[in-house]
Amino acid sequence: MFKVKFADIGEGLTEGTVQEIYIKIGDVVKMGDPLFNVETDKVTSDIFAPTDGAISKINVEQGLEIKVGDVVVEIDDGKESEVSQDVESKVEEVKVEEIKVEEVKVEEVKVEVESVSPSTSNENQNNLVWATPLARKTAKQLGIDISLVTPTGKGGKTLLADVENYNKAPSQVFVTSTLEQKPQKDYSNPLIDVPSFDNTLTFSSMPMNQVRKATIKAMERSHSEIAAFTGMRNLNVTELVKLRTQLKEHANNLNIKLTYLAFIVKAVALCLKQFPNINSRINKEKNTTDFVNQINIGIACDTPEGLMVPVIKDADKLSVYQLAIKINELSVKAKNKSLSMKEISGASFTVTNFGSVGLEYATPIINFPESAILGLGVIKKEPAVKNQEIIIQDIMPISISADHRIIDGADAGRFLISLENYLINPATLLI
Repeated sequence: MFKVKFADIGEGLTEGTVQEIYIKIGDVVKMGDPLFNVETDKVTSDIFAPTDGAISKINVEQGLEIKVGDVVVEIDDGKESEVSQDVESKVEEVKVEEIKVEEVKVEEVKVEVESVSPSTSNENQNNLVWATPLARKTAKQLGIDISLVTPTGKGGKTLLADVENYNKAPSQVFVTSTLEQKPQKDYSNPLIDVPSFDNTLTFSSMPMNQVRKATIKAMERSHSEIAAFTGMRNLNVTELVKLRTQLKEHANNLNIKLTYLAFIVKAVALCLKQFPNINSRINKEKNTTDFVNQINIGIACDTPEGLMVPVIKDADKLSVYQLAIKINELSVKAKNKSLSMKEISGASFTVTNFGSVGLEYATPIINFPESAILGLGVIKKEPAVKNQEIIIQDIMPISISADHRIIDGADAGRFLISLENYLINPATLLI
């Protein structure tokens, strides 16, 4: 009895998946007949019979993963003593002459090329077609009975070229012109030159302004002293878009620039009253969590000088229209570099609108010593399912970065849910 083992196929690959089994129990095989096809990360290979005999046991099945050393099949070679031997698999491009057997333990097993019986047809005496996997795949795709193809490979193996040549035969009238292969274009000698660059890096320097210096200092401190995490959620703001459209003309008549930000700041202020732990900060000297009694919301503004954060004091005490007025006033001052120190200090929570520059998601950096910051993405119309129907909704992605030392992920999640409830019913913001 001869036990065939799956051998090391090189390239550091130690396992493979059985793609196709060519034999069945009782089949009589000759040394060199293909037994299995195995796919690894890098190659697709056939495993060949190392001896003559009858297949007595098959230990694998299609789709099964096998490892080096596994006994994949047993061949009754007529000998009483049990022989176990690894058999190398061969990549389909490897020629048959290179088939070899390692660590031969019985003289009869030693394989010479001449022992592999060549055949003038592509069927051996067991009616097994010996072909490369690619030839089989192509024949299947073209609807060709591979047993009718005349093999030209070593030992009577059917190659891809054999299938293609068969496919081009005049008698195969079912082949359509779209399957004909075009001549391969040679791209190795392009007719234009490509310059080669390998210059050392050079720089053009510009002194940092104070805003940039302050930004660097604040961001470094935030990263070094805050354990931040970011949660994200898509909010349905369809009703908010409708309400703002209804009120926009009325606001214009009052010389008020009514933006979505005014509604959102109002909603944030109400949420901060509901979740005071979001409107807090750590006092490491006293080992306390300090809840801020005021709700002062910083508004991150993109200016030619850099990022500036003016503050709306007691935002929870202002109406949506009043917030719109403050937002416009502070934004204009930020761009004109006319903000006072009082107007850029004392924030307890910050809102940054990266949607104004087209971003959907971001992970905003907390403005130290605050404990959280809310980022707003661009509002976009997107399809959604409601009552088993596809509808169009206005969706705004939002991100909240929070100090995980004092704000749990669940707290951040509940804060965003509450925020969405206000924005789904924006009329409540006008009460």
